[in-house]
Amino acid sequence: MTLFESYELLRFICNKDFAGNIITPERFKLLIKVVNIDLYRKKYGLPEGYSPGSPVPVEHIDITIKNTDDMKAFKMDLSNTPVTGGVLPYPSDYAHRDTVVYRYSKTINKVATELPRPVEILRDAQAAERRGNYTKRPTVKDPIGVMRQDGIYIYPKTITSVDFYYWRWPREPSFVYVTGDGYITYDATNSVEFEWPQDEDIVLIRMILEYIGVNLRESDIVQYSGLKQKQG
Repeated sequence: MTLFESYELLRFICNKDFAGNIITPERFKLLIKVVNIDLYRKKYGLPEGYSPGSPVPVEHIDITIKNTDDMKAFKMDLSNTPVTGGVLPYPSDYAHRDTVVYRYSKTINKVATELPRPVEILRDAQAAERRGNYTKRPTVKDPIGVMRQDGIYIYPKTITSVDFYYWRWPREPSFVYVTGDGYITYDATNSVEFEWPQDEDIVLIRMILEYIGVNLRESDIVQYSGLKQKQG
């Protein structure tokens, strides 16, 4: 479903709403940006879902195959990313880290063998304890990292590249149109569509409706969509 089709369906539903709710193109432009991030946060795992004794939110990326599939477009793989001066910088579209891996090389039976090793991300106090303990200090076989404002600090500093897996932000949707005499013409070329799978369109529409004060079940929205299609 394109943004324009979503907008037309929302207008159709709102016209059936006796509370007088309306949705203008400009209001729609704002709301699609809001629900885009709302859905991303929900799929990733809302911090509000954490509770004492239950460190996992009700919904998160890996809770179901569906959630994992819905989020796959946002998982990035930066192989052999340079680590300069011990610092792995964040990409411009960085949202959350997943895994940092160092390609540790060891000679086995006279053959150089690559053994991927995860970089353990620690808090500063934990990292300081490891670095200050001779028997536990970080090595290329057991590297560590610390999250800071300008990047992830990797130890030991002899590591010059890693594989960085992270979650990026979804691209910001953009609803571009040209105003006519009492109507709008959708500019599909310059608009930016949602990146979510098609079966999330109804979820996004429901979320927009909730923002404007219309509460419908997803099954009701599907019925409205069928009516809209019949009416052309």
